[in-house]
Amino acid sequence: MKTIFKSLIVAAAISFSTFTPKISVAQDQPVVSLQTFYDQLTPYGQWVNYPNYGYVFIPNAGPGFIPYSTGGHWAYTEQFGWTWASDYAWGWATFHYGRWNYDYNYGWFWVPDLQWGPAWVVWRNSDQYYGWAPLPSGVDLTYGMNNGYGIPADHWCFVPNQYICDPYISRYYMPRGNNDIFLMHTAIINRMNYDNDRRYNYFAGPDRYEVERYHHGQIQPVVISYNSDPHHVYGNNEVGMYRPDNGYHDEGHHDDRHHDDGHHDDGHHDNGNHDDGHHDNGNRDDGHHGDGRPTTVVEVNQMPQRDANHQHTGGMNQARQVNNNPGINNH
Repeated sequence: MKTIFKSLIVAAAISFSTFTPKISVAQDQPVVSLQTFYDQLTPYGQWVNYPNYGYVFIPNAGPGFIPYSTGGHWAYTEQFGWTWASDYAWGWATFHYGRWNYDYNYGWFWVPDLQWGPAWVVWRNSDQYYGWAPLPSGVDLTYGMNNGYGIPADHWCFVPNQYICDPYISRYYMPRGNNDIFLMHTAIINRMNYDNDRRYNYFAGPDRYEVERYHHGQIQPVVISYNSDPHHVYGNNEVGMYRPDNGYHDEGHHDDRHHDDGHHDDGHHDNGNHDDGHHDNGNRDDGHHGDGRPTTVVEVNQMPQRDANHQHTGGMNQARQVNNNPGINNH
């Protein structure tokens, strides 16, 4: 593994170089409510009443499922930057709203929230690899950077730099058993994007022009296209987003932020005064979000636990609606 990396100093220098952010506010996102999630995601998994989080979603995606890793790829959009393009029919919700947490007994579960983003992940890099991991619920982006936000090593995904924009990126994932070494030789990419009112921010990920150098070619940006039909087939240069209704967020703002021209900025960093915009429902202790409820709910102690091989043990409670189709859209 010694030949995999060059110096940590080089990695840190690359990572903490900053660029002027581009991303525009998500003005035209569908108007959603928690009830929208409850209704639309029910066919694809189970809603569980989880202590301290209320209703959380566990998808029927199989034992090997890892958010922002399984069934999808990274696509670059002019408006929002690096956006996770999911192959799951329920991905419009779970990879652009809310956060993913992990329970060693039950696996990955999604904590819903109403703030849209291109992807709720944190990024790392060196001069050879890019890495990313889901941001847990309750994490404040302005704190915890020095310890990687406390994200366990096996939650990270790493790929050689030149494959970050490959539509078949999963072919190039590095073995997670080596993640401790990758974490030692990479550093957080400290590029933050935010909306015009600085109400929320998220990590921008790799610089487009840097990726083009590694990729040895230009990146063709894709367009986010919305459709009320979750089974709609999109073109090669589109990222499909299911629109659950005909409503829009239109706050009258215009994109007046700086654009990413590939040059270094003046060194301005997020100093902790920005709200990360994630309205964490996890602070509510009544187990409910005050916005309706799923049709069918299972208490967490009724869920089957997993063994050391991450296989479920025991049968599911009758309240669970089993759906053998994990809801993958075959484009």
